Amino acid sequence: MAKPPEGLEIALLNGLSAEDVELFFDLAPLRSYGDQEVIISEGDPGDSIFVFSSGRVRVEKATIVQGQEILTSLDRGECFGELSLIDRQPRSATVRASGEAEVYAFMQDDLAPFFAAHPEIHRRLLENLVKITSQRLRRVDETLVHSVYDSVILLDRFSRVLQWKQITDRHGLLEGPIAPERVVGEDLFELVPHLGEGLRQKITQAITTGDIATLNVDYEARGGDTVCLEVTVAPSSEGGDEPGSALGIRDITETKVLENRLMQAEKLAAAGQMAAEIGHELNNFLAVISGHSDLLATYPDIGQLPHAQKSLRAISGQVDKIERFARGLMDLGMLKSRRRRSDLNSLAQRLIDFIQGQSRFRRTRFELDLDPDLPEVEVDPGQIQQVLLNLYANVADAMDQGAITTATRVHGVGQVVLEVADNGPGMPEDVVRQIFEAGFTTKATGHGFGLAICHQIVENHNGTISVASESGQGTTFTLTFSPPNGAAPT
Repeated sequence: MAKPPEGLEIALLNGLSAEDVELFFDLAPLRSYGDQEVIISEGDPGDSIFVFSSGRVRVEKATIVQGQEILTSLDRGECFGELSLIDRQPRSATVRASGEAEVYAFMQDDLAPFFAAHPEIHRRLLENLVKITSQRLRRVDETLVHSVYDSVILLDRFSRVLQWKQITDRHGLLEGPIAPERVVGEDLFELVPHLGEGLRQKITQAITTGDIATLNVDYEARGGDTVCLEVTVAPSSEGGDEPGSALGIRDITETKVLENRLMQAEKLAAAGQMAAEIGHELNNFLAVISGHSDLLATYPDIGQLPHAQKSLRAISGQVDKIERFARGLMDLGMLKSRRRRSDLNSLAQRLIDFIQGQSRFRRTRFELDLDPDLPEVEVDPGQIQQVLLNLYANVADAMDQGAITTATRVHGVGQVVLEVADNGPGMPEDVVRQIFEAGFTTKATGHGFGLAICHQIVENHNGTISVASESGQGTTFTLTFSPPNGAAPT
């Protein structure tokens, strides 16, 4: 007869007698698993529940961005797969051993007749299951709050601090560690003078109407840097009978910087378009002037007039200068860059996090295949994100819905490669040949300068950009860069 180890506390079995516990454990064999070994996989049939005897395991969920995201870790005495007692649905997550682990496995085929013979044990287990599920939901709620906010503040109706919880080390109105004994009982607006009347109004509104509101707070931190915070204000009853408010604070400084870069990128694209169009029109006018000047110089009567010849040479010389100026406008090569060592993985990830909620990309699924050991490259982060944004936007416009895969890898002797591939309609060969030409577009409302600017930006970084596509087979853009100073990856 199987017995759990001495001193092993199992919440699922709370309230059962020692005899009932022994009866229950008589159903389960003890299984051993090595480090990283999968105990159950997401999608497996829900045909059993498990109780830990020793070791630890982690619960993982498949995600688009990270592949497998760790949801939680479980210790000895805890159970998992317990919802199969109720719904018998496929597993919603993967459970993997973290180090050596031993678990008792209770199969549904054995549990069904056991519960029929022992209804009181069944009732007690279901009661315990409700408590376990409730506790885990509370943990999930707290985890979600921690993942969204950098700090949380609870206030009474007079905006006095009841609790100030600093979750991360990022900015949260106060700089540095928060000492509870220093802030509890203090008036928020005296404690943080740089808060404005806008926040005070939102707090009053939340208490009065029960509405939830969000606003941005910008201020200058020590050292002169500007900090941008997003503050969510919600009603709260944590302070007792009288209503108060809760503030969730998130540092969005990086997001604001990225937003400003993208706005500048759009302005740059518009400026490039205007410059190229002006240069094109100038060339047309200059061709007429230059042609007539050359024609006049061939007339015998003009040739006998020294002053006329001198004037024609002056006209021709000035026309040449203006033509060179016009070519400079059309070249789009005057894009100034501020380069620094950058991680292409991070640049792509942050851009996708920023844009994937926008309406333009609502039907687009972003997938990542990033090399974790990718070496840094020396680029202007804003300009490279401009290139990626333009590629993503073109893909999203070309397909009604589908997937965009961003992949990075190392090729050859230290070359860093970034690929943007889609499963859209693809392009015919004649379009592929002209895709980077200024003024070429297949869109009714397009100006044809976006990809030309992308091409110029990559070339300015001593890189290359190429495209491979077939009708009905999707499209892949490939960007290749060299590491800083030609160094090989470490």
